[in-house]
Amino acid sequence: MQYIGGLAQQVRKSAIHDGEPRRCDYEALNSFTNTNDESSGGFIEPSGSQSFSEVDLNDTAEFSKQGLLGAKRIALFGSIVCVANNIAGPGMVVLPRVYQEAGWVVPSAVLVVVCVASSLAATYLVDAMARIPGNSRFQRRIEFVNIFDEYWGATGMQIAQAMFIINMMAQTVSSIVANAQVVDSFIVFLNPYRTTYALEVFPHPHFISWSPPLEVIPAAAAAQHSREAAALCHEVNAVPFADLPGAEGRLLVSLGYVFLALLLVPMSNMNLDDNVIIQKVSFYMLVVLSIEFLVQFWAQGLTHHTVPAFGTNYSHVVGSILFNYAFIAIIPSWLNEKRQDVSVNLTVWTSTVGSTVLYILTGLMGACAYTRAEGNFLNALSNECSPLVTRVSAFLFAFGIIGLGIPFNCIVTRYSLLVGRVCGPRSSSFWAVWFPWLVSWLVYGGGLFNEVIAWSGDLDLGPINFVLPIMVSLTAVGVGTWGFRGKADKEARPSGEAAPKYGLAQIAQEEDEEDEVNRPTSVEPLP
Repeated sequence: MQYIGGLAQQVRKSAIHDGEPRRCDYEALNSFTNTNDESSGGFIEPSGSQSFSEVDLNDTAEFSKQGLLGAKRIALFGSIVCVANNIAGPGMVVLPRVYQEAGWVVPSAVLVVVCVASSLAATYLVDAMARIPGNSRFQRRIEFVNIFDEYWGATGMQIAQAMFIINMMAQTVSSIVANAQVVDSFIVFLNPYRTTYALEVFPHPHFISWSPPLEVIPAAAAAQHSREAAALCHEVNAVPFADLPGAEGRLLVSLGYVFLALLLVPMSNMNLDDNVIIQKVSFYMLVVLSIEFLVQFWAQGLTHHTVPAFGTNYSHVVGSILFNYAFIAIIPSWLNEKRQDVSVNLTVWTSTVGSTVLYILTGLMGACAYTRAEGNFLNALSNECSPLVTRVSAFLFAFGIIGLGIPFNCIVTRYSLLVGRVCGPRSSSFWAVWFPWLVSWLVYGGGLFNEVIAWSGDLDLGPINFVLPIMVSLTAVGVGTWGFRGKADKEARPSGEAAPKYGLAQIAQEEDEEDEVNRPTSVEPLP
């Protein structure tokens, strides 16, 4: 499809049905920057003569004018930064424990397989976006759930929307909890009284304080001079509030949690293109601090725990690893604000391959360096048993990488709720930005944190980031509708005739070459 100077062009789309070509006309769309309704303060309901696409562009034009959506300004490096930072999230901090429990063969193999699968799922999803009428070069503002609206209709979009929200909430909540625990350790680090504080909400509402166990102090002093002493020191539970009586059933809001919210909530109300500078800072910190952690693992000694080839507990392998690659759902938001000359393949594959190498090194070396790996290994790196530079690095990693990823997730969720017309501007900000902070304290305890990561990866993150993108991509090229009927499909058959279905193993016909669904797009699945 070609668009010249923003003039409306007429595009013909062909499909083959029972061997006969069927053609329908789509009215081309102007750029959303030239199509807007200045009198609209919220959503624009479609009139009888307005198509979904026209309403879509009117909505996004108004939202862009109000500063609720960003522009196409993200370059190649910024694109790699955004995707890589989204991959390197809270799931990374549980990998040493996964390697200790499951051995090194299965987690490493699953990491490689999921790396390839996630990269292909992302690029195939982009290909499906490029096949939407009027979006061959991503002119329209289409978020993740809008893709399913186009191909599967309202029912498909509602399913995708529900799973998308669960996906983003799980990532945001786990990021908040992982970060808040380390920020509480940082408060202990800065406080001369070596104490942090919290409001216990349940079972007995009152203020409480926490300090590292007394046995940590001499152990930490000895740890600075001996690898063996350091290993023994890390066996003491020094996770904030985790060693208090009744800790498993206690619900609390810690000082670190409040401090984190005050810093990150304002960033969550920015737009994605405005957030790129913050993401670049986060990326530089990711590279430098990851190297420091690997050096610390080596200095700690890689003989404290022998990681077998095959372990005894595989229950957290798939869920935890899928959690690390739950970035596919944010790809449409990045596409909407990347520059046109930025390569999708180069961005996606560079980010996933680089992250996979880092994951394998972190998981294996972290598992070997500690006798008992914490569910959140940042707790081990930030406690008093670690050297000063490592403790500071852990604090910076928690805030700079995991913490600064929280606004990114909130922004993408807000975009989806807004452009998908689920909520208005205020409601989308509440559910995307404020709601995660209102509920995350409920899983501040370490055990619930690990379960959130594992179960959300198994039940939601896998389907929403891998299964649904592949299914909708097959629909985009005419291979099955999965029982759904999208908007373009209904326009093509106003009389209600049956949808054409292409079998997965159907022999190609000569006329298939002329089928519109077989046209090449600007995206290739492989680099």
